[in-house]
Amino acid sequence: MYQKFFYLKEMPFHVTPDPKFLYLGTKHREAIELLRYGINKRKGFIVLTGEVGTGKTTISRALLETLADNVETALILNPLLGPVELLKSVTTDLGLKSEEQGVKSHLDVLNAFLLEVTKKGGNSVVIIDEAQNLSARALEMLRLISNLETESEKLIQIILIGQPELKDKLGTRELRQLNQRIAVRYDLCPLDRKETGSYIRNRLYIAGGSGSVEFTDPAVDALFGASGGIPRMINILCDRSMTAAYIKGTREVGVIEAAEAVKELRAEGYFGSADRQARGGFLSRFTPYVAALSFVSAFGVGILWGGAIIAKAGVLFLLP
Repeated sequence: MYQKFFYLKEMPFHVTPDPKFLYLGTKHREAIELLRYGINKRKGFIVLTGEVGTGKTTISRALLETLADNVETALILNPLLGPVELLKSVTTDLGLKSEEQGVKSHLDVLNAFLLEVTKKGGNSVVIIDEAQNLSARALEMLRLISNLETESEKLIQIILIGQPELKDKLGTRELRQLNQRIAVRYDLCPLDRKETGSYIRNRLYIAGGSGSVEFTDPAVDALFGASGGIPRMINILCDRSMTAAYIKGTREVGVIEAAEAVKELRAEGYFGSADRQARGGFLSRFTPYVAALSFVSAFGVGILWGGAIIAKAGVLFLLP
């Protein structure tokens, strides 16, 4: 709606995991480098966890785009599969076919493929998104797949990407064998205040909005306080803030526009009690901005009333 008004080539704050918009802050850069390290060093199991909206899926997409041509990849987006279905999904995504449908047949085909890839100097990677939804039996199947190895190296690298619940699931006694095999782990944290400002400017720049729109420092403070530094929430809040600025015909997004965005999202249920707790107390951080907005509104009304009273007094004074 506001794209043309702000001279943007595309919308800057959509919530789809577009690698082009990946902001490489300290935490996201560390995550990608650690994933690459795990793949290149053939570490076997690699786990990336983080809260909803922190950018895990975007990182996985960016990682896939940077891998060498000799790295074979499989991306599993639907983890709600049984163990056999999961195995078949991996082989299918790698372009493999098995004459028989049994587990052994698929494992044999996969093993032959992995040996051939490794012989040619390549590598193989399986990425499973939303891995916290995998059943214990499906995770056990992944452990069996990871057993496909030579005496000196792992033939396949398995990256599990999921919410914090994944850590709890892997920590159960039932999955202790798998948990002990995880060589690389990284917990992706939200952005801090400085990174939040850089993140917003980066997305605007990529979208072609360099200099055509500005978020004031108080607005960024408010958006950080409300979002807790979670990129997906920052995107939603910035989109609403820019919509508010567009309606007012201004290319500066200030604290009032940010407050309006937060108010809308609160009304729509975006900030439940659990969300506020996870973000370190949303209300306590944002209250100064709401109070300031209320003060500005009240002050403006007071001026109008005061002006009316003074004008009325002046008329009375002039009467004979």
